[in-house]
This record gives sequence, structure tokens and C-alpha cells, in this order.
Amino acid sequence: MNDSVFCSFICPVYNREKYIKKAIDSVLSQTVQDFELVIVNDGSTDNSDKIISSYNSDKIKYIKTEHLGCWKAKNYAISQAKGRFLCFIDSDDFISDNYLETAIQLIQLNSSYDYFYPTLMKIVTEDENPTDTIWRYINYPPSQRQQLIKLFWEHQIGGIPHAGAFIKKSVFDKVGFYNDDFFNLSDTDFIVRNALKIKFFLLPELLSYYNRQHTAQTNSNYNERFRTYSETLDYIIKNYPTECFIGKDLKKNSLEFLNLCVEKFMSLAQKSNNNIYFIEKAKKYLNLLRQAEK
Repeated sequence: MNDSVFCSFICPVYNREKYIKKAIDSVLSQTVQDFELVIVNDGSTDNSDKIISSYNSDKIKYIKTEHLGCWKAKNYAISQAKGRFLCFIDSDDFISDNYLETAIQLIQLNSSYDYFYPTLMKIVTEDENPTDTIWRYINYPPSQRQQLIKLFWEHQIGGIPHAGAFIKKSVFDKVGFYNDDFFNLSDTDFIVRNALKIKFFLLPELLSYYNRQHTAQTNSNYNERFRTYSETLDYIIKNYPTECFIGKDLKKNSLEFLNLCVEKFMSLAQKSNNNIYFIEKAKKYLNLLRQAEK
């Protein structure tokens, strides 16, 4: 395997015997072969290892670990990857055979950017049947990156996809890896925390990442989703100027600002059936508000 390749496709696997072959084949069949495929078997107990081990390709770097969890597995893969760009492929998803070729052509024309992402993802069922659902994304040029912060503050949405994007490996050297303390949505947290540090670029022609939806998704663990939301909102409050998410300049120790923080977390607590993570954050800012009123 070459010491340096254009792209490291990263695919963590945990008990995906039904889908992993499709994911691997879609990467190995790329029309441009300037890549490696880093597969991290995250302690699978099904036949995933047998299927992965059946491949005899020098494109594959196969790593076995105990069960670490999705984001620890991805972070470990980042540390082992040799590509100048990283592209994450979920183990039940797949891409078209010209996906890398299309990306390379567009990236070379816009090389000053850091994070290149597709304009859409096509949603398929568990059985790989097409659906009428498409997840679409919009452009956030450098002058509008603070909109990513406001988007999350207002709607708890990340705005930029993680899977299928081509990210310079140097980005992770500069800003750090994913927060693997979270069970899920670390990609959303990563985008919000680094919204003003990364130069994002939308690739309108990148149209063929296929996301397989299941009846039981990891991100349907709502308690963990709310934990990520609460911590990421707290990060926004602590680290960004209020113009970035509220739209006006407020002092962070002012009564108006602290009251807005309490209202934000209490509103989310009510919508989430009084989730403990939102309630704890509301209490935190309520205490600060009471201290400021003295």
C-alpha cells in the first residue's frame, strides 16, 4: 500500500454482516483507485469479521478492536489513516463507482477549502430499495459560517453532513478529533464547535451517497441525543459571541442573556418530556441568573 493516497475511506463496523459487503464493494469499485479503505471491526460478534477477512485487496487496511463505540472507532481510524483526505462511509451505506473521481475533480478546482460535502444523500430502505426521501444540504461559504451556530441554537441541526464528505486530514490535526464521549451525534457537535475554524465547500455534483435507514437507528436513542444537544448548546453559550446565535450583542453576564439561556433549556426540557440533561443546564443558568440579580 502506498505511504500516501488521496483518500482514506473510513468504515467502522459493528455487527453489520448483512450490509458490509455492499459497503466494501462500492468503495473497491471506484473508477479512480487513489485510496485506501480503513475498516475498523469494532468488536463485532456476528459474521462481519468472516466477510471482511474474505477480501484479498491491498486497498484494505483491516483493524480489529474490542467494542469501543462508533466514535472511538472512527477516531482510532483517523489516527491510522494515510490519506490526505478522509471520507467516512457507514458500514450499511454505499456510494456510486464514480464518487471519488467526481470529488477529486471538484476538490482540485477548490483546493483552498478544508471540508467538501455532498449536496444531498439518497435514502434507501433496509432492503436497499429507493425511497422518495432525499436529505439536502446548502452552502455555507466562509462569510456565512456563523449560520451553522445559529442553526443549531435554534433547531439543533448540524447543517453539514459527516458521511460522504471529503475532509482534509490536517483539519483533525488542527482542531482535534470527534468527541467520543458522546454515544451519537458527535459529527454534529464537531461541526458546531469548529464552525468558524473550518472552510466548508458544497459539491453540487456529488450526488450518489446512499444512506440506508433502519427501524432501529443508533441516533434514535433520544436520551443520548439530548445529552449531546445540551452539551453542544452549552459550548455555544460559553465560546461564541452572542451575535453568532442570538443575533445581537449581549453581555454574557447580563440578565437578558441569562434569562434567554434559561428559557432555551426549559423549552427543550418541556419538548423532551423533562429530559434531565436540559433540566440540569436550565438549573445552571437559573443559578447564574439569580446571582446576577443580587
